[in-house]
Amino acid sequence: MKTKISLLFFFLVFSISSVFAHALWIETASTGKKGQAQEVKIFFGEYESNEPDSAAKWFSNLKDFKLILTAPNGTTKVLTSTPDIHFFKANFTPAEGGFYRLSIVHEVAAIYEHAKIEYYTYANVFVTDGEVIGDGPKYSPLFPANALFTVHLDSAPEFGKLASPEFVFHKSAFANQSVSIIDPGRKKQELKTDESGKCNFKVEKNGQIFYRSF
Repeated sequence: MKTKISLLFFFLVFSISSVFAHALWIETASTGKKGQAQEVKIFFGEYESNEPDSAAKWFSNLKDFKLILTAPNGTTKVLTSTPDIHFFKANFTPAEGGFYRLSIVHEVAAIYEHAKIEYYTYANVFVTDGEVIGDGPKYSPLFPANALFTVHLDSAPEFGKLASPEFVFHKSAFANQSVSIIDPGRKKQELKTDESGKCNFKVEKNGQIFYRSF
């Protein structure tokens, strides 16, 4: 069960610009405990090379993002985020057990290369009342109901096994498109989805997985 839990935390970024390579991403522990504060950090920069930009220099109106927390019962709230040196930080204290979703969907005001850039980033947190016994609850990745771009998985990716994420854009299969899978060591695999919007990759390392498409 420890392997599954360590892989529940994943990222997704989508941008309509193929030139601007910066990403927006969320970092937090993949598990939490009821009644215990959970720290959240939001970064912007070059994820693959682990080079976040200074929070004071985020371009356009990107720093006006809204970090949404969705609780297991479906209720939502906007978390207050404050700037640090290389990230914005927030926290929440879960009141119940289950899967929580952290999400940001933000379209920047500036025009870049004759196009608007829209960032999507999500992270799931599994909250318990104590130690997890057995396999725990069924994996349940969560996305906003109005999200234009999502990644679906039947189960949490497991170390050493094949994962088959399904990419969906505007409620249709993101078919025959290039996507990147970046593992916890920031090793990138360039893949292409099939007609159903799916691709396969082997999970080679425990930790957070980053899905990216431009």
